[in-house]
Amino acid sequence: MFFQKLRIAFNFLTTFPISYPAGANDEDFGKSAAFYPFVGLVIGLVTAGFCWLCGKIFPPSISAVLTVMLWVFLSGGLHLDGLSDCCDGFFYAGPPEKRLAIMKDTHHGTYAVLGVCLVLLLKIFCVTELAARGALFAFPLAASLGRFGILVLIRLPLANPNGMAAALKRSVPGSALWTGMIPPLLMALFLFPVGPVMAAAAGILFFLIGRLALSRIGGINGDVLGLTVELTEVVVLLITCDKWIIL
Repeated sequence: MFFQKLRIAFNFLTTFPISYPAGANDEDFGKSAAFYPFVGLVIGLVTAGFCWLCGKIFPPSISAVLTVMLWVFLSGGLHLDGLSDCCDGFFYAGPPEKRLAIMKDTHHGTYAVLGVCLVLLLKIFCVTELAARGALFAFPLAASLGRFGILVLIRLPLANPNGMAAALKRSVPGSALWTGMIPPLLMALFLFPVGPVMAAAAGILFFLIGRLALSRIGGINGDVLGLTVELTEVVVLLITCDKWIIL
């Protein structure tokens, strides 16, 4: 059962060649959420190793672009899609119902394009700086905290009774939050004293995203969860790039 839930988490959140286990149901899908931060940890470790290897071959700027490309590929662009939909919907001045309709639209507007481009640019510049410092351990913490944010935000009311977030909320156990806290917590302690600062910043961001989602669309949905992952990764990387931070 342990490995079944782990397989579900990797199958859902990554493009790793891991098949969805036969016979798995909605309850298994919900319980697999406890492994989301661990999946993020693995993604971060893979990208950190890839960045280190690229640094032996290419200039820093090219290494950073290739690393971010891999980072996006490993998640299949799943969270970037949520980011783009939120950018389109949250910036619309109409009622929550109209914002939700915009977020469901498969077409992307100007805000979506700008949001995705700016986030990717920030990641590229952050990766360039962190690679130059040799601070690649920031990658697994950022990716793990980002996916831990899913477990935090899923506890808020739903903006839509249907969809991925609704299916997850119906079946995710309360213990998933505490189990999922283990990977980012251990990583933050490993990077003490900077790690706890990064974790605290992520916690503040979770609160702000939750408040924003409640005010704009009345709750959370799958797009908000994707937005949480992407913004958390960027914020953690930005904090690590602070000139006073030594990692």
